[in-house]
Amino acid sequence: MTYVEAMDWMRYRRQTGPLNLGLRLEDGFAMLATAFNNVMGGKAKFSDFMPDRGFSASPKEATPQDLLALLNRVKG
Repeated sequence: MTYVEAMDWMRYRRQTGPLNLGLRLEDGFAMLATAFNNVMGGKAKFSDFMPDRGFSASPKEATPQDLLALLNRVKG
């Protein structure tokens, strides 16, 4: 794959979202559930219907000890 092709794929991903069909289905069902909830008078948000995958909103910042532990594992 050339650099230009890779950049095209990155642009496509940013515009359309994940390529994983399962994730796209989850998004669609969450959107339907949110719309149905709001039509019925609920106050739910889109994120209320998305599964919690254990990802934190902000990544943990690495410490010097983390870097040293990583280098020691590679050296091993």
